[in-house]
Amino acid sequence: MATEAIKLILGKGEPLIGRLMLYDSLRMSFRDVKIRKDPDCDLCGNHPTITELIDYQAFCAVDFGAAAQGSAFDPASVEVSAAQLRETLASGKSLTLLDVREPHEWDINRIESARLTPLSNFEQFISELDPEDDIYIYCYKGKRSLTALKQLKERGFKNLHSLAGGIDNWAEEIDPSMPRY
Repeated sequence: MATEAIKLILGKGEPLIGRLMLYDSLRMSFRDVKIRKDPDCDLCGNHPTITELIDYQAFCAVDFGAAAQGSAFDPASVEVSAAQLRETLASGKSLTLLDVREPHEWDINRIESARLTPLSNFEQFISELDPEDDIYIYCYKGKRSLTALKQLKERGFKNLHSLAGGIDNWAEEIDPSMPRY
């Protein structure tokens, strides 16, 4: 793809417009296949409906619908940065830190003082939590923690926070020695 972009930018060579190049590494061979334009394609057809870039965060975020109180749930309102979580942990403030990843992920890395409560069976842990506690939740990249947070919010928990970018972001920004996967 990079080569194609360079060819298009420089106006050199023959770009693969309308063709697909197939590479067979076992035979060390290349083959071109002509691609026909689909007239009904939403992107490149005769009457495209996709005409601009989408809001990636809005498109890929967990759909929470309405929160327990009937108002729209905004994930950004509960997310904390890795630096904010580090400061909160260092302050000695009483909090509950939940890791909703699976046990095999927990074995790779974890934030000290966290409690493993996998999202796959999160329901069984909810009764063990105090709705008045300050609860911080994390997962690998942030989506599962928001799902767990929504479950708690629907049960009346109020002091909820999700680590934006998950433990992957924590490893990148706070603890570079932490194994990443």
